[in-house]
Amino acid sequence: MKKNYILFLLTVLFAWVGHAQTTLTQSVDPVNVTDGGVACWSSGTGEYRENSFFRAYNLADFSIVDDFQVSSVQYGQGTADDGKVITVNLYTATSDNLTSATLTLVATATHTSSSADDLSLVTVPIAATIPAGSTIAFEVMAGDSGTNTGETFFPGINAAGENDDSYLKATGCGITVPTIATTIGFPDNQYVMNVVGNILGIEEYSLNNISIFPNPVQNELNIQLHNSITVKQVNVYSITGQVVLKAQNARKLDVSDLSPGVYLMKIETDRGDVTRKIIKN
Repeated sequence: MKKNYILFLLTVLFAWVGHAQTTLTQSVDPVNVTDGGVACWSSGTGEYRENSFFRAYNLADFSIVDDFQVSSVQYGQGTADDGKVITVNLYTATSDNLTSATLTLVATATHTSSSADDLSLVTVPIAATIPAGSTIAFEVMAGDSGTNTGETFFPGINAAGENDDSYLKATGCGITVPTIATTIGFPDNQYVMNVVGNILGIEEYSLNNISIFPNPVQNELNIQLHNSITVKQVNVYSITGQVVLKAQNARKLDVSDLSPGVYLMKIETDRGDVTRKIIKN
């Protein structure tokens, strides 16, 4: 059943600010989910293939001229089976045309779906600092279920309109790059997908905003912090307190030679030290 809502007609990109947070959205109605979109799957066998749903947000289009601290993302769930794991990824993009843009991963998180959330907005906590002047690409990825059935996810949409394109990537159905939904015959697939966070002033560039990704990690670990902070040295310690990796002036670490397990990473900066736990796969 469709929900009632008040529709504010906007002629510019919608940036909703409240409770000291900013919500970046390309949806005229960024709250209500009234239907489910398409995905690559077989209605005959019930087999579900990997699908990625994308939106792009140029910070300048939202009049954001400082760094943006992401605290969570939101996406509409049309329908989903209980237990279907969704991966949400944040990237910086070279363009808001995701068909041809180069994407650089900055943060990732997962969420386990519940059918109780059908036709609603799902919120997933995720932390990342997006540099001023960047374009954010937000991906909701539902993995390939192989020959299993009952492991599906379909994105949440509404017909209120959108200010920029929705993109679908589904290699199993021949859509090998993020492709504008309207160009492949799905003009009603206007995904409800939002990025929530705070605009950082210079006084907020603190060690609390340091993030590391991916974590768990296999090969390369990234340290993300504001450019005004200088990393002096990074030490990685085993659980027995032994230094197993050391680097100077580094924001990327090659951890491929470390054995799988839990480590502590101490980051020494010109503003003090901070320690983070990392998991090596």
